[in-house]
Amino acid sequence: MKKFKTTIKIILASFFILLFQPSCNLDEDVYSDITGEALFSNPDNLIFAFGTAYTNFYQLAGHKFGLIGMDAGTDILCVPQRGGDWFDGGEWHRWHRLTWLPSEGYIERWWNILYKGISSINELIPQFQGLEDVDTEPAIAELRALRALYYWWLLDIYGNVPLIAPDVIPYVENTGNNTNAEQGRKDVYNFVESELLAALPYLSKETGFEYYGRINYYVANMILSKLYINAEVYTGTAQWDKALTACDTVIESGIYSLAPDFFDNFQEDASGCPEVMLGVPYDQVNAQGFEIHLFTLHYNLTDKYGIEESAWNGLSAQEAFFNSFDSTDLRRNGLLFGQQYDNEGNKIEDPSFERFDPQNPQSPKDPDGAPLNLTPEINMLEPNCLRQAGARIAKWPFIEGSNRYTSNDFPIFRYADVLLMKAEVLLRNGGDAGTALSLVNEVRQRAGIADLTSVTLDDILAERARELYAEGYRRSDLIRFGKYLGTRWEKDDVSPDYVKIWPIPESQMNANPNLTQNPGY
Repeated sequence: MKKFKTTIKIILASFFILLFQPSCNLDEDVYSDITGEALFSNPDNLIFAFGTAYTNFYQLAGHKFGLIGMDAGTDILCVPQRGGDWFDGGEWHRWHRLTWLPSEGYIERWWNILYKGISSINELIPQFQGLEDVDTEPAIAELRALRALYYWWLLDIYGNVPLIAPDVIPYVENTGNNTNAEQGRKDVYNFVESELLAALPYLSKETGFEYYGRINYYVANMILSKLYINAEVYTGTAQWDKALTACDTVIESGIYSLAPDFFDNFQEDASGCPEVMLGVPYDQVNAQGFEIHLFTLHYNLTDKYGIEESAWNGLSAQEAFFNSFDSTDLRRNGLLFGQQYDNEGNKIEDPSFERFDPQNPQSPKDPDGAPLNLTPEINMLEPNCLRQAGARIAKWPFIEGSNRYTSNDFPIFRYADVLLMKAEVLLRNGGDAGTALSLVNEVRQRAGIADLTSVTLDDILAERARELYAEGYRRSDLIRFGKYLGTRWEKDDVSPDYVKIWPIPESQMNANPNLTQNPGY
C-alpha cells in the first residue's frame, strides 16, 4: 500500500519539478520515449503521462494561500497579526475583511496556477489525439474532466474568465485566438457542465489505489454536484434537482462511505480511506508543498512534535467557530488548544510572552504568562494579537520528522460533503426532510454527538463548518447561504456585493487589454 503511494508521489513529483523550474517548456513532449501501447497498458504510465496536469494540486491545497488559507477569509479561521509577524503588508487583514485589491499576490497566484493546469491539459490532449491504434477516449475524457475542475475553481472565484480549450472551442478570428477575452460567468458555467457531461461516458468507475488522486466517474459527478448546488450564484437559476441527481449517483454507487475515524481522511497515507474521493498524496521529499504544520503551530511546539523546521505561529480558529462545537464532538480534537505539555508531561513555556510595557499603556499583556496556553479567545486581529491566542489547526496529525513540508494527504473531495450537500438540496427543493435529517445525523454520529431531532438550512451550514473546516469550501458555502457579506468578528462593515468574486489580477489586466475588470474593482 505504502509502496504504491510512494510510486505515484515520485512520478508526480518528477513532473512537479519540471513544471515549475524557470526553464520549463510546456511544448515539450512529456512522454516521447513511451510508445502508445506501453502508455496505456500500465496504469502507472497513464499517471506518468498526466503528471503535468495534476501537479498543480500540490500548490492549490498545500500553500498558505491555498484551499486551507481560503477559509481564513471567512467566519471560521483567521491569520492574526502578532506584532511584527503576519502583517505582510496588510494582506491578511484585507483577506479577513473582504477588502482585497487586484494587485494582491494571492489573487494572481490562484489565477496563474489554475491556468497552468489548463495549459498543461491543452498541450496533452492533442498528443493523445495523435496516437494511432489506441483507445484514447478514456484518457482524453479524464483530462477534460480535470480541466473542468480547474475551470470550476476559476468560475467560483473570479466569475468571468477566458476559456482556453482549443480542442472544443473554435479559433476566434476577430481576436487572433480564443485566449484574449473573458467569457461571461454563465458561459463558463455552461462550459464546465458540458465538458463534464461529455466526459462521463468514458470515465472509469474504478476506485482504489490506481485512481487515488485522479478523476473518475464519481469524482466528475462530485464536481457536477458542486457546480449545480451553486448554480443560482453562478447563473441566477437554481439547479437543485440536478444537484440531487449528481449526489445520488455517488451515494447510490455504494462505493464510498464515511471513514470510521474522522481523522483517517488526513493521515500520512489516506489512499485506503473509503471516504476520500479525490486526494492529494503529499510527501515531504517527493511531493512537496503541504505546510499546514508550520502555518499554524506556535513557535515553541515544534520540539514536541519532532518537526525539524521553525513554525510560523499563524493560522488559528476564530473563537465563535471554536465555541460552535459540542465539548464531546470528536472533530474538535482537530483544534489544538489549552495548556501545552511536552511528551514527559511538563508544561511547555513561551519565554517571549507579552509583558506589560510601562512606556506603552496600550500594549497587550498575556495573562497566562510564560506557560504556553493556546486560548480559544483571540484578543484582536491586528496589530497586537497575543502570541498564544487562538486554537490551532491539528486536523492533519503532526508527523514526526516533518521539515518545511509534511506528508499528510489532503482530501479535495470527501463523501461526508456529498451527504451534507444532499441534505441541503432536499431542504431547498422541498424534498424529504426526514431523509435530510438522517443524512446530517449520519455525519454527526461519526463525530460522537447527539442526533438532531429536526434540521434547518442553518443547521446544515453550521454542520458543514464543523465537518469541512480548513478544506476550502466555507467561502462558497457562505455565499450560497447568503451570509458572506455580513458583519462578524473583526469585520464591522457589510461588504459590497461585488466581493463575492475576486478581481481579475492586475498583472493580467496590464498584459491583456482585451480583458474587462470585474465590476467594483
